[in-house]
Amino acid sequence: MSQIFEAISPELSTAPVREVFYPELPRLLPYAYHPRAAQIEIASNGWIRRQLGACFASEAELLFFLRQRNGIYGPLTVPEADAQRALDIADWYQYVTVIDSSVSDRSGLGADDGAARRVFADIVADFTADGGAAEAAAGRVTDTAADAGARSATEAAYGNAAKDLWRRISPGLSPAQKRRFGASLAAFLRGCASEIRAKLTDDVPDFETCIQVRLDSFGCDFIELMTEYGAAVDMSDVLPELAEVHDHCRRQMIIINDLLSWRKEQAQDDKMTVVRVLTEREGRGIQDAVNRLCELVEHHERTYIALRDELLAGPLGERPDVVAYLRALDHMMGGSQEFEYLTPRYYGDGSVWDGSTSGWLDLDAPVVRFRSQPSSAAREPAGGPAAGAAARCPVDHGRALGSAPAPAPAAAPAADRSPATAPAAPRTRPAPRTWRVAVANGAVPVLGHALHLWRRPLEFLAGLPGQGDLVEIRLGPKKAYLACHPDLVMQVLLEARTFDKGGPLFEKARLLVGNGLVSSEWEDHRTQRRMLQPAFHPSRMPGYVSLMREEVEGVLADWQEGRAFDVSDAMHALTLRITARTMFSTSVGERAIPEVAYCMPLIMRGVYQRMVAPTGWQERMPTPGNRRFDALRARMHAVIGETIEDQRRAGTDRGDLLSILVNARDEDTGAGLTDAEIYDQVMTLLIGGTETTGNTMAWVFHVLAEHPEIERRLHAELDEVLPDGRAPEFADLPRLDYTWRVLNETLRMYPPAWLLTRTTTKRTELAGKVLEPGTIVMYSPYALGRQAAHFENPERFDPDRWLPDRSAGVPRGAMVPFSAGNRKCIGDAFGQAETTLTLATIATRWQLRPAPGAKPNVAVPKASLGTGPLDMIPTPRRRRVRTGSPTPSEIS
Repeated sequence: MSQIFEAISPELSTAPVREVFYPELPRLLPYAYHPRAAQIEIASNGWIRRQLGACFASEAELLFFLRQRNGIYGPLTVPEADAQRALDIADWYQYVTVIDSSVSDRSGLGADDGAARRVFADIVADFTADGGAAEAAAGRVTDTAADAGARSATEAAYGNAAKDLWRRISPGLSPAQKRRFGASLAAFLRGCASEIRAKLTDDVPDFETCIQVRLDSFGCDFIELMTEYGAAVDMSDVLPELAEVHDHCRRQMIIINDLLSWRKEQAQDDKMTVVRVLTEREGRGIQDAVNRLCELVEHHERTYIALRDELLAGPLGERPDVVAYLRALDHMMGGSQEFEYLTPRYYGDGSVWDGSTSGWLDLDAPVVRFRSQPSSAAREPAGGPAAGAAARCPVDHGRALGSAPAPAPAAAPAADRSPATAPAAPRTRPAPRTWRVAVANGAVPVLGHALHLWRRPLEFLAGLPGQGDLVEIRLGPKKAYLACHPDLVMQVLLEARTFDKGGPLFEKARLLVGNGLVSSEWEDHRTQRRMLQPAFHPSRMPGYVSLMREEVEGVLADWQEGRAFDVSDAMHALTLRITARTMFSTSVGERAIPEVAYCMPLIMRGVYQRMVAPTGWQERMPTPGNRRFDALRARMHAVIGETIEDQRRAGTDRGDLLSILVNARDEDTGAGLTDAEIYDQVMTLLIGGTETTGNTMAWVFHVLAEHPEIERRLHAELDEVLPDGRAPEFADLPRLDYTWRVLNETLRMYPPAWLLTRTTTKRTELAGKVLEPGTIVMYSPYALGRQAAHFENPERFDPDRWLPDRSAGVPRGAMVPFSAGNRKCIGDAFGQAETTLTLATIATRWQLRPAPGAKPNVAVPKASLGTGPLDMIPTPRRRRVRTGSPTPSEIS
């Protein structure tokens, strides 16, 4: 559970050790320190303190930045430059690093890519005398402060430092280089804004998209320009001839930087790193991703050298300025890599590269050291796999261009999905995958498999993985394909442009949520996600948890010993009130809550009936059921419409989601959302925050009543963490590890979203099967969670299967209750906090047992997988409070 909160409260997390082997990277290019490197670093740090001190929240934050030794980057990359130019370059690189650090800070520029773009446009203007040209290069579309007096202290500091740098650097640049400077700075800031947007929208891009953004955000254009400045040359007239050399140079630097900085940036939830692309978009294990990127570093470095030598052998090799520039480019690449090893920026304050060039890393330690053996080696038996093994890089780098190849490594790190524990044999290229593609059994004429989905959907879906990895299902005249293998599910989820939202489920879901976040297609989803993301920022979680506690306490005050109630209705009512209070403040009044609570389950039932209907004619008939469905939709629309009207009349920002939606503006057009568009988002969040969470809570109380030994272990943890019987606070949640494991196991066995669909947007291939545009592709979290191939004894409720050592082997696609990729549930952390707090608070004080004859009814699931009416009887619980009470794992 700690993964939910570790980005917010890392000091509260107690995650197991995760390790990866970082092999030796090639060092085929020279690196050297400027003769006055120490003096330049000290002088540059002084400049940062004077010019940009206002950009730091405190003296401690400034000192933390200076200890990262960013001032040494300039002297390392231009070791042959004039001392003054080397100092100018050092100050310049420190300046953009301050910006980069603020971009990573969600309490600073990283909180809003639109606001960041406005600040960036001012920075570009401050760097040149011709502000209009600079603004055009930056794509500036909004007015900013007319003078420094209208700016914040931070913005004024950025502007003053920019003017000082431009005063020093611009005399050494030609007119062409000045124009390139404005464009390169604009590209850098544009890339930073794109990274902010990716972080806020939870959008992990494909590899090439990531590289293109990183080419800007890494500052590749101005890095090359500063290399020219340091060498006192102008390459503006030969840039086309240098294009290939520059491309491989840039990619080498980006990949090395991402390899070494990824560990830090993962904690900041950065999406634009190539390691994350390979692990999340391509489904590689961490070790496999690291090995692959090391191979790419080798490729780009050797190709760069070959292209450089080809240029030097041709006509350009006769020009002294080109020769000087290419020599400077060698030092820039080599020096940049040396800095990555040297700075504690990526390994933790106080840690530096210890002199070795390869080793094992603990991915979660606050300060990292490279070790010759993994920490797990100490736990291996003498002579075991890790004993005495010499970890070697899987790539034969050699020592210099043209030298004899190095001996083949005796061992290489394992490349699987679990944390590596010992070097393994060199990897070989895997054989092509053979997929099983089948047509589901039991189709009947005209209806196909629709009757099975209507009468016994869970049993039908759970039996399909045994028939194939990709199984064709017929829904009347239509064909659909169920992805049964976790790898295929991840392909569908991560390739969101190809497998877009659509199909029967989402077409019918639009009856309820219109074009909201859950049902919208790819292009609309990107914009919507960006507007909604601020409401789910981690900084809001403590406040949300406080409101959750109040609502749970209010519900428990009405419970009476021995008085049965429908736990499903109670949990849905509770989650609805929590959603209303946290998402919509006071704008959803007391009238709206019971109205929505009455309408929603009936509408959801109607949506599901329309989803599985083999044809669409039934819903168009004027039957009493259809008239009632339409009336309920109209009733719901009127209630939510009143809340929107109330917010527009108030005209104030109440700090809730509805305020955000009413005040949101499209950054390109400036247009706001219509009432209909706001209604769609409100309905989406009401359903997401009520239906799925309420069902999960109902299921977990049913499970606990059936498994008293699991309930005893849960109670033991609650008595230990909450000895006074109070409701948990935000800081308590990461300590409720067993509580979350119980909930996670509930989600595996009873996932609320039990069947989901996508539609292909172009001709593509899945499991070797060619799918034409418009093909329906489905996946079932219910069927995935019941596969014996991935879960031992899958019908057994076993929270301990989510202990780190046991869950490490579970494929990512086998457990996707919140989806994955850029369509991952926007409120997953909110929902996990809500369910954990609710379960902990109730189970601390009450035990629930089913009323005589009560049991879940899941024969025909609705649009989400609920228990149906489930009467349970509450009994006050006597808590065991004693010093040194056993932990849940100690209770059998």
